[in-house]
Amino acid sequence: MLSNIKGQEQAIANLKQLISSEKVAQSYLFYGPSGVGKLTTAFQFAKAVNCQNQKDYDCCDNCSSCRKVDHFSHPDIDFIYPTPKFETSAEGGYKKETEQLQVQNFIEKLKSTPYSRFQFSKATSIQIDTIRNLERKIRFKPGEGKYRIIIIAEADEMTRSAANAFLKTLEEPPSYVIIILTTTKLSALLPTIISRCQKVRFNPIPPEIVEKHLIEKYQIEELQAKICARISNGSIAKAILMSQTEMFEARNMALDFVRFIVNKDFEGIHNFSDNFSHNRNEELLKDILDFLVLWFGDITYLHHSPERIVNIDQKEELERFYQIAKLTDKSIREIIDLIEKGKELIIGHINFELIVLDTFFQIYKRVYQNQKR
Repeated sequence: MLSNIKGQEQAIANLKQLISSEKVAQSYLFYGPSGVGKLTTAFQFAKAVNCQNQKDYDCCDNCSSCRKVDHFSHPDIDFIYPTPKFETSAEGGYKKETEQLQVQNFIEKLKSTPYSRFQFSKATSIQIDTIRNLERKIRFKPGEGKYRIIIIAEADEMTRSAANAFLKTLEEPPSYVIIILTTTKLSALLPTIISRCQKVRFNPIPPEIVEKHLIEKYQIEELQAKICARISNGSIAKAILMSQTEMFEARNMALDFVRFIVNKDFEGIHNFSDNFSHNRNEELLKDILDFLVLWFGDITYLHHSPERIVNIDQKEELERFYQIAKLTDKSIREIIDLIEKGKELIIGHINFELIVLDTFFQIYKRVYQNQKR
């Protein structure tokens, strides 16, 4: 139900207002950080507008329409998302069994944990063939509900040709069609796509809401939930992964990275960087860099706003680093900026090992140059 979406009160209130006024737009753009409920809200909104027993401008969660949406089997809901360049049939199915299995695993994970993050085995995009299949489908009126609803996750991953083809669909969609796009990268979308959609902003979720969600839904111990909530930076998806240990590897690697700086351990950082000489795990490297940003943010908070520290279980290590580095706020901002630039380089970069080493030595230089002053 829309009412069960946590931490997005303004977005949910706006969507309910549209339903109550019967002024549902034909195209929406849900934008904001990763893992804060954009896709979950898209499906709940789809349920609400087609619900057979709508109450308080929300879905009932019990009628056959709602249940079909929950099981990804509603004939009037089309869900499009980035995949590797899989071979598809004219009907939109996948020709290879292994590729079909990957897609099924993705859908099953979404069913069980809507905020989950799934990574395909290869680089993903939304291809023009997918958009052409969509154009054929929307010619048909809804068979069961009031609306035919198109949900396109991570719309910024449309190829240029797919985005240009999609513009035609956005220009004059049939009156019975609602299109919902989600994105974490608003600037990556064509301006003409953005201008044709009603934008709905999603914000980072307050840590106390994330913490409560982890405790109540996943029975996570309170201290662990608090740490995960703070580290997640407002992302329930990231907090869930942390709580289930899938992201602890990335956090531990980030802490190792910091120790290499403190201990001037050049052999350690070279062995560390070897992890990425043949492993192009983009998400892992991004997560490591994200944790480094949080670490240096904590150094700023250590003596000014200790209640804002994210790594609350690492206060001794933070204090030790602070005493060794003696970084100014300006130096910390510079370090965070260079880490963010490292994250930008990941996209399309061939040599992840080089990104790791360059980031290390740039930070190392600032830490020990500052120490000499």
